[in-house]
Amino acid sequence: MSESSKRRVDAVATREGGWWEIELPEISTRTAARKLGDVQRMAEEAAAVWLDVEPEMLDVQVSLRMPAGVAADWERARQKAERARADEAEAAALSRAVVRALRASGYTYAEAARMLGMSTQRVHQLATAKAS
Repeated sequence: MSESSKRRVDAVATREGGWWEIELPEISTRTAARKLGDVQRMAEEAAAVWLDVEPEMLDVQVSLRMPAGVAADWERARQKAERARADEAEAAALSRAVVRALRASGYTYAEAARMLGMSTQRVHQLATAKAS
C-alpha cells in the first residue's frame, strides 16, 4: 500500500508525570505509553482499533507537545538565534565593506590590519571574500 493511499491520523503526545499521554483528536480517543519509544506504536494501535483497520492502512503522525512555559522559552530562543544570525551576517558584510573601503583609499593590508586589530591574513580574507 502506498503512503498516499493510507489514511492520515494526527496524534499529540504530552509528557504527564511518568507517562506519555497520546491524544488522537480526529477520532476522539486517547492512549498512553510509558516511554517515548513506545508512543508511535501505541498511537498506531489505538487508531487502528478505533477505526477497525489494520495498522498498515494508517499513516499516524505524532507530534510532541512541550510544557507551555518551556515551549514559550524555546520559541524566544529560536527568535533570538535567528536575530543573531541576521546580525552576524550584517556584521560580516560591514566588515568586508570597511576593509574594502580602506583598501580603496590606498591602505595596505598590513596597515588596515593594524588599524582594525586583526591579522593581515584576516584583512586579506575580508577584502577578497564574496558576499554570502
